[in-house]
Amino acid sequence: MTKDEQIAQLQQVNIDLMNRNIQLSQQLDAYYDVRRRVQMLKELVIRHKELLQQTDLRDDDELIAIIETRLEESLSYQNPNFGLKELAQMVGTSQRRILDLFRRSPIHKSADDYLDYLRLLRSMYYLQTEPSWSIAACAQEAGFLVIRTYNRKFQDALGMTPHEFRQLIEENTPKG
Repeated sequence: MTKDEQIAQLQQVNIDLMNRNIQLSQQLDAYYDVRRRVQMLKELVIRHKELLQQTDLRDDDELIAIIETRLEESLSYQNPNFGLKELAQMVGTSQRRILDLFRRSPIHKSADDYLDYLRLLRSMYYLQTEPSWSIAACAQEAGFLVIRTYNRKFQDALGMTPHEFRQLIEENTPKG
């Protein structure tokens, strides 16, 4: 191989190395761009979480309105396992904030009391609109697991049993 051929070969190797260097540089730039974007997304997620936690700053009336709206839209309370933790997650606030909200409430002293109240209302709806359903079916569909607990809570709230409530509805419903 002549000296000119060697020089030409070395020049070609040099050009190939420079092209490879440019490709690697572009790949490195793309990698850092992706990392920068990922970091920005992480910061946005953290900021979003902080904003959700600021729900704690809402006044009680606004928070109760949000709770009522979300529960009526989703009917999540009909799940017997739905409780304080799930309620707090649903409205984007802390469990402590929900506990404090209900402690100050003149009607419901806990989130569980409030959820049971909604379940009782739903069971009354079923007792009225689904006459073919058993009382136990109405209770279960409304979110009560234990019929005895349901009967006791119904009696405490309305001063009558679910059976007496259903009879009262039947007596006052026009036959058509």
